[in-house]
Amino acid sequence: MKYSLSAKNLVCRNLENKAGYCADLLNPKQSKEITGLLRTDSGLLSTRFNQVVSNTVMQPRILQRFVVDYFAERHSPFALWHCASKPLDDAALAELGLIRQAPMIAMAAEVKQLATDEKMPEGLEIKAVHSADELLVYGDLVAEMQNCPRETAQIKKFYRQLAELPEHKHSRLKYFLGEFQGTPAATGCLFSSADALGFYDLGTLPAYRGRGIGTTMVQHLVNEVLHSHHKHAVALVGEEQQDIWLNAGFYAVGEVARYDFIPERGSAHIPNGETDDDDRQSA
Repeated sequence: MKYSLSAKNLVCRNLENKAGYCADLLNPKQSKEITGLLRTDSGLLSTRFNQVVSNTVMQPRILQRFVVDYFAERHSPFALWHCASKPLDDAALAELGLIRQAPMIAMAAEVKQLATDEKMPEGLEIKAVHSADELLVYGDLVAEMQNCPRETAQIKKFYRQLAELPEHKHSRLKYFLGEFQGTPAATGCLFSSADALGFYDLGTLPAYRGRGIGTTMVQHLVNEVLHSHHKHAVALVGEEQQDIWLNAGFYAVGEVARYDFIPERGSAHIPNGETDDDDRQSA
């Protein structure tokens, strides 16, 4: 596999597919695609589940017409992920209420090249989520890692509704819980698209960070990927977390910009839960 634009596209397609998949689980047939742009609407007031993925540079007026006005009318926040190599005009987007956040690094790998040494810290157990009750615990953990009360409530609402669906309805999402001394402490998710497995929701509760739990969760999911039928794996990670992924066999293939829109606050952004070292949240 050539690690170039094609590999970055692999990352962005997985992000796009997951955004549409999650939104459609709660709010079917509300996603809209125009040339170079996918707009997903989960029906929630959430930047996590209302996501717009762009693969080309759009004029601000186009973004305003098809994206900003749409969500503003619904008083709903959303996140814009810009995957094209050519950057957008940050100043023009800020005038629309789209505030740039820290960029994420796109990582890709051929599964056959991945390798990891999963050393489970004492007291840690990682298990797959199967039951509705476990899914609710998972959602509560993801929600607890936010610093925004509204986002916290909307995330819990998503997982409550997801837990009411038959498991086969969301079979492309595989959730994992990390329990430290019997207490849920970390999360991780694999999303299966046609051409790759994507890593998401990687995070550890603040009280349990610094113990290597985040690194172990990544290693555990890598081992899951090694036993899958997929040929490629992808992830979007913070710039300071690249070493974990490089050590497992991933390559950095580009940068993906993110912009958040919070309608009633304009440019005031409430960030996701802060993370440090190996115990952070991925996209």
